[in-house]
Amino acid sequence: FFFQAEDGIRDSSVTGVQTCALPIFLAEGARVAMADIQRDKLAAACANLLSNGRAFPLAVDTTSAASVRAMIADAAERLDGIDILVNVAGGSGTRIIEGIEDLDDDLFRRIIEGNLYGTFNCCKAAAPFLRKSGRGRVINFSSSSLRGVKGKSSVAARHAYAAAKAGVHGFSNQLACDLGDDGVAVAVILPAFVLTEPGARVHEVFYGLPEAERATMLSRLPEPPRQPDDIGWTVTFLASDHGAGLAGTAVRLRGPIPGPNLKLTPEPPTPLGALAFVETA
Repeated sequence: FFFQAEDGIRDSSVTGVQTCALPIFLAEGARVAMADIQRDKLAAACANLLSNGRAFPLAVDTTSAASVRAMIADAAERLDGIDILVNVAGGSGTRIIEGIEDLDDDLFRRIIEGNLYGTFNCCKAAAPFLRKSGRGRVINFSSSSLRGVKGKSSVAARHAYAAAKAGVHGFSNQLACDLGDDGVAVAVILPAFVLTEPGARVHEVFYGLPEAERATMLSRLPEPPRQPDDIGWTVTFLASDHGAGLAGTAVRLRGPIPGPNLKLTPEPPTPLGALAFVETA
């Protein structure tokens, strides 16, 4: 079960990270439900993948607990249970806000709801099915932005986004403690800067910067920009048996991620918990 929700504060199109893992999951024989508040755009983006009877687009508003419960129940019925939950919902808004004085209360709340509350809603609704699975997986998306961002960035409302993603990280650590005895592994992906395809907001923001500013921005990154497929392969790897035993581990990507031949390399723990790198085996 691969989940992505468009909450109205991120890209207006269903692209990039949202759909990159779908063909990989299908190729591995999985049945998949993808959920989004813009069901028509989701269906259009995945039209060439949804005709085989093993993938279903579902409507949801992740900030509504009732909407999420209905979506999860529908997914579980269509898929005969839920083994894997991937929460990619999020976003930092569309207007660059550098000073806290310019961040209004409503935007802060919406970003917290879209990133953190939506993840909570989905995990809570899916937990009974994941426990029943016996080999459940939860993969939540945090961000290296939780450490703060200096200079130009594709992160718009950075204060709210950092707070929300730090919350996702802590929530995932606790969820791992709760579900581990039931065979459910919980991991957090720190994807760094993902350069989505033309038309998506991050792509437009990045290439809208002057060349000198783009170069400065790239020089601050610990890794070159990621492509959506890098994230897709990482998600699929963690959802497989290789992800067993993860307990709130934060996973970063090291080097190119060209395909399925990957490995997990543990690193010293951080104040936020366990840390590992996914890299080519």
